[in-house]
Amino acid sequence: MMDDGFMSSTPDPQRDTNSSGQQVGTEERLAAVEARVEALENAASEPSEANGFWVVDTLHKQRDQLPEGSVIFGGDLDAAGGHYSYQWQRPTEVLTDANQWADSFERLTALAHPVRGAILRRLLQSSAQVSDLIAEELVTSTSTAYHHLNALSQAGWIKKSGSGTYEIAPTRVIPLLTIISASEDH
Repeated sequence: MMDDGFMSSTPDPQRDTNSSGQQVGTEERLAAVEARVEALENAASEPSEANGFWVVDTLHKQRDQLPEGSVIFGGDLDAAGGHYSYQWQRPTEVLTDANQWADSFERLTALAHPVRGAILRRLLQSSAQVSDLIAEELVTSTSTAYHHLNALSQAGWIKKSGSGTYEIAPTRVIPLLTIISASEDH
C-alpha cells in the first residue's frame, strides 16, 4: 500500500509467494486477481456522492453567493501537450440575452462543419501546421485548410503561432469539450 491508500501498481516479488517461500500457483493468483477485480467493480457500482448531482448540490449550498439562476461548467484535463483547468459561470439573464445568443451562434456556426470538427479533434492531440493537416488527409488542399482554419480562428476557437502552427486557444479547450459533452444524447 502507498501512503495515500491506493494500491501500488509496482510488482511486489514477495506478493507471489506463500508462507513457505514457494511460488503461488497460477490458479491461486488468478483467483486473487478475479477477487480484486470483483471488489473494484462492486465499489464502482455502489451509489456515492460523486455519482449524484454533486455540482448541483454545491450550487445549492452556495446559492447566496451566485446570481439567481446560473449555469456553470468546468473541467480539468491534459490535452494537446498541456494541462487545462477552467470554469465558467453565467447568470441565466446573460445567457438569454439576444446579443449573447447572436455572438454564441456565430461561434457555434464555425464548429458546424465536419472538416472543422476533424481539425479540432486533431488539434486536441497536438498543435499542427497546414502541411500536417494535408498529410493526415484532414483537408485536401492548402486553400481548403486555410478556409477552415480562418473560420475557426475568426470565431476564436484556434490561434496561430509565429511559426505557422495552429492550436486550440487555451481558454477554448474546456468549452469545446463541454459543447461536445452537452450535445450527447442525455
